[in-house]
Amino acid sequence: MGEAVTRREGQGGRRSKRDVVLDAAARQLNARGMSQTSLAEIAAGLGVSRAALYYYVEDREDLVFQCYRRSCEAMARDLDAAARTTGSGLDRLCDFVSRSLDVERPEPAALAEVGALGSPQRETIEGLHHGNIAQLVDLIEAGHADGSIRTCDPLVVAQAIVGVVSWIPLVPRWTGEPEADFRGRARAGALALVRDGVATDPEAALAFAPLDIAILRSPRGNAFDRDAAAALKLEELLRAASRLFNRKGVEATSIDEIAAEVGATKGVVYHYLADKPDLVARCFRRAFNLSDRILQAVELSPGTAMQRNLAGVALLVEANLSDEFCPLAPLAGVEALPIDAREEIMARIRALEQGYPEVAKEGLADGSVRDVDLTAVAEAMAGAFGWLHKWWTPELAAPDLVVAEHLRLLAGGLRARP
Repeated sequence: MGEAVTRREGQGGRRSKRDVVLDAAARQLNARGMSQTSLAEIAAGLGVSRAALYYYVEDREDLVFQCYRRSCEAMARDLDAAARTTGSGLDRLCDFVSRSLDVERPEPAALAEVGALGSPQRETIEGLHHGNIAQLVDLIEAGHADGSIRTCDPLVVAQAIVGVVSWIPLVPRWTGEPEADFRGRARAGALALVRDGVATDPEAALAFAPLDIAILRSPRGNAFDRDAAAALKLEELLRAASRLFNRKGVEATSIDEIAAEVGATKGVVYHYLADKPDLVARCFRRAFNLSDRILQAVELSPGTAMQRNLAGVALLVEANLSDEFCPLAPLAGVEALPIDAREEIMARIRALEQGYPEVAKEGLADGSVRDVDLTAVAEAMAGAFGWLHKWWTPELAAPDLVVAEHLRLLAGGLRARP
């Protein structure tokens, strides 16, 4: 590990051996998820024995706990540093985003499977994370008080920003694009989103014609037809699995739980599915089928390019808030998928990654969209609503409010305007 120890973090300072171990573990957690994170593979990658790792961690769960705790601690340091900088509240908020997405930093572990930790580790991570959210809310409220940040719901906006900075480091794993070229561009896109959004006239853009969520419902077949009945049962199974995976993480959700959710036995589940990776892959296919339908509706909807994009994002957020649709959000674990499913899903993410920017580019011609890196902004925005499953309940914020705040963020960012 000697050579690796000399690497430096974005803020400077020597990397300890423990840091190097946790860097490697964070990368593997993000790539393969908790269930396929291997101490033996981490040790082999670092050129040490597995026994040597036990100097730093007790077991796999302790390794995951330490990675998650370090992510929370890094965010807390960024929030503290941002709060101490000069400038407006919006400046300090953007400083936090910029620090979180520092291109020189090692990849942090996304808090994708906190539910798989046992007690008290889970409560510790949840407490640290909630403390960070509270501090981020304070930054937003300070910006509102000094007049630099527009009126908004600070909790919804804080969670959206956490989604942005959590998702962006994972994007290259899901798209296959070179990380070296991606990170600087993605940070600029996130800052463009947070500061000013992408609409030239946010208020005019928000006067869009909404899309009806009914377009996402598949036609109901003949319940007495065997194939149609099987398709309905499979849809119910995938919907329940997606909902549980989003809420708890793939590792923390058992097939037994999914079966119980739909009132079936494990044997019935395996009648439709080969194994758990097959189930996860099918949940992703379902999610992208929903996204494809929304994009098709966007392309046919009326209004300016910016209005059409906002109509699509409104429906995406609404679907993510709905138990009826609840698409599986891509977070950690893409490399744990079967190779054919992984290649298919990565290709579909790349297509969606370009679909909305292609519509938005029409806004450069009609004057409704600012001249920014639309792909980078779209990638950041995907993190904002993709994080909803990790925090949202109806008691915390009304669905209409959540949709409205995401649309206002995309249209005009957080800058207060006269």
